[in-house]
Amino acid sequence: MRSNRKRRDGPDATKSARAKVSLAPGVRGAGLVIGVLLVASSLVLLMNRPTNRAVKLTKTGSGTNALALNSPMISNAPASSTNAGDNAADSRLSDSEQAAQFSNRGTALFQQGKIEAAAHDFAEAMRLTPEDETAHFNLGSALARLGKFEEAKAQYEEAIRIYPDYADAHNNLGNLLAGHGGLTEAIEHLKTALKLSPDSASAHNNLGTVLAKQGNLDEAVLHFSEAKRLLPDYVEAHCNLGNAYLAQGKTNEAVAAFQAALRVKPDFGPALLGLAKARP
Repeated sequence: MRSNRKRRDGPDATKSARAKVSLAPGVRGAGLVIGVLLVASSLVLLMNRPTNRAVKLTKTGSGTNALALNSPMISNAPASSTNAGDNAADSRLSDSEQAAQFSNRGTALFQQGKIEAAAHDFAEAMRLTPEDETAHFNLGSALARLGKFEEAKAQYEEAIRIYPDYADAHNNLGNLLAGHGGLTEAIEHLKTALKLSPDSASAHNNLGTVLAKQGNLDEAVLHFSEAKRLLPDYVEAHCNLGNAYLAQGKTNEAVAAFQAALRVKPDFGPALLGLAKARP
């Protein structure tokens, strides 16, 4: 793994930044609850999927216990064309400029729910700028949404190889691994994400989720509490905290946490379920 690489700066970096997609869980204004993931206990653990600075991807699943994800948030203006069959690149532009076009269009397509088309454009961006960590991150996020675990994992790992301090990539990779049973490795990446970005509410929530799945409820409670402190309207963190308290037999605390979640989102199903369990 390449180490201590610093993020690029200059004009090309600006163009690349405009093309990023991120899955940033816990960001104010982002949509809520998109996926589910089986957990090892009776807890309803709400966890964010992969993250980044521009569009963060999620994957819908099924199971008894929910792991809520955030819906994509687009921070950049899309390219004018949104037809994945057209060629977005202009040969008169540099590779990085063409890559930005593909990334911007991929972002728009992803927002529209056209994930396969978005993945195609992100792959083109990555082909044009193979040493751009964001290009790998974006492609990994699309592949994760498509359920292509191994391919997504490889792209996140490549993003981290290029830029070892990429907190969002560590967070996304940790989430991906947690969803496929790799809890120990997931914890390592999530702790790295928090070391790099200690104020990441999503990383605290995600780490708490994995710890709770391992039965480490005391430490999980600390991370859920920090997540909601950092982001008071973080409905998943409130609900996760309630379920952790419920598993500890702390009914009053659980009720308070579920009620806090419902004040944020009155129709939030996992919180309604948790409250019903706490008040049989």
